[in-house]
Amino acid sequence: MRAARLFKRKLKNNHHVNDLKTDSREISPGDVFFVIRGERFDGQDFIISAIAKGAQTIVSDRPWPKSDLFPDINFLVVMDVEKTLAEAAKIFYQNLSAQFTLIGITGTNGKTTVSTLIYKYFQFLNKKATLIGTNGIYIMNNFYATENTTPQILEIYRVLRESKKAGVSVIVMEVSSHAVKLLRVYGLEFKVVLITNLTRDHLDFHRTMEDYKYTKALFLHSADASSHVIINLEIDDFRLFYRLARGRVITYGESGADYTFENPEYAITGTSFLLRYPGGELPLETNLLGRFNVYNILAFIAAVSALELFPGKVREFLASRVNILGRMEVLNIDERYFVIDFAHTPDGVCNVLEFLVSVKENKLYVVIGCGGDRDRGKRRVIGGIVSEFADFVIFTNDNPRSEPPEAIIADILEGVKSDNYVVILDRETAIAEAFRRALKGDIIAVLGKGNEQHQIIGDEKIPYNDKNAVRRLKP
Repeated sequence: MRAARLFKRKLKNNHHVNDLKTDSREISPGDVFFVIRGERFDGQDFIISAIAKGAQTIVSDRPWPKSDLFPDINFLVVMDVEKTLAEAAKIFYQNLSAQFTLIGITGTNGKTTVSTLIYKYFQFLNKKATLIGTNGIYIMNNFYATENTTPQILEIYRVLRESKKAGVSVIVMEVSSHAVKLLRVYGLEFKVVLITNLTRDHLDFHRTMEDYKYTKALFLHSADASSHVIINLEIDDFRLFYRLARGRVITYGESGADYTFENPEYAITGTSFLLRYPGGELPLETNLLGRFNVYNILAFIAAVSALELFPGKVREFLASRVNILGRMEVLNIDERYFVIDFAHTPDGVCNVLEFLVSVKENKLYVVIGCGGDRDRGKRRVIGGIVSEFADFVIFTNDNPRSEPPEAIIADILEGVKSDNYVVILDRETAIAEAFRRALKGDIIAVLGKGNEQHQIIGDEKIPYNDKNAVRRLKP
């Protein structure tokens, strides 16, 4: 493909476009380099490096003072580099997303569980699928690590390209609010979009709940009239999401929705309930725990119903002990029940602890921290929640990043309502202390990191995983 076709304009150097890049270190001859301004680096500082490696076109949102020194290089100044990148990628990859059944899951909590259920259901049906999300990228059973819940747009297109080579027809993707606002999914053609819920999170990025809410709503609006739009009927400001949806709306919730539930029974070993859906009812049993997972299952069922794959084998699938990495995973260590979960928002933490309190027979211990360089306002709220529900809390590091760990703990302690806690900054030591204190039959909730494989302290990413730390405990 020639550069003039890619950008729909005449260019002095109508070169063959080899690839699109945002990282100057990856440039090859004939590439187009898009200058992105990030939190720590500015692509403008790497233009000379990109040219030296063979970039023939540079796209930026501001002029570059040295452009006259390179008369054979195209310098394009655009209003929005991220939007131009997404538009160029759609052309370069020949609108590749339209060749798949693309399913996008957004919401504050539940994205990973719902998307993984859909992906694993396709596997259960022996259908080829790809999953993109917090726990990484899975092209069928091939795993690729990723830094973000929703990768950058070029990485998404490369995943689509590899998925096509593998014969995949369905892509299931977690879509974060960051991805919507930073245009990482701009131009992708979703067949099904779904929002799970909306509660406080990412206010370090969005600043206000209104901005966060409208960003989520914008994602639903981006799907065209031929799509299916699945909305939790109980979501805050349901009417806004309903009005902005352009596709056919399907709802789920406890009552009054298209997909509802009755007679739920909860235990530390699993959940059962009666599903009601248009045209019938179905008793279901699952190893997934808690009321919030009933909602996640309803969302999953609504999504596969939109694809005409329900009831199918949904009942057998849910009864097959589906494992969601880092989401309410239970490990029995010497008759102490460890529950590992990614809950890191006030609503997520509250949901998990409400369930554990309802099923505990003895004491509930909680090991938890809060992430550094993230929304400080939620720390004291989380501190209040855990001190209210837990019999004993061990506050520890999550991913402190550039913040002093002691300062993060101090923010959390502002909301603590009792003295039922200790502070142990080393996370693995904190888990060991909870185990030392617990008696047989007690529950130990380890919250905040889920299946993360690293802990970020300063600029260092240290290999670490909560489940591995629990497994290293010696009775």
